[in-house]
Amino acid sequence: MKNPWMSAYLSAANQMTSAARGQIMAEASRQQNEMVRQWSEQVSEMWMQMMFPWLQHRK
Repeated sequence: MKNPWMSAYLSAANQMTSAARGQIMAEASRQQNEMVRQWSEQVSEMWMQMMFPWLQHRK
């Protein structure tokens, strides 16, 4: 026989963890995108400095 209180408790716990997981994954995705953007900016700046040393570059 099923326990209705346990079922309600587990259902609520599952909803909470699903919401938290979604927020955590969204934040991880934002941080990953920012890291890739910064990396790509740094790599392109490095190549520009190596290929065109006579141009002024950002510091």
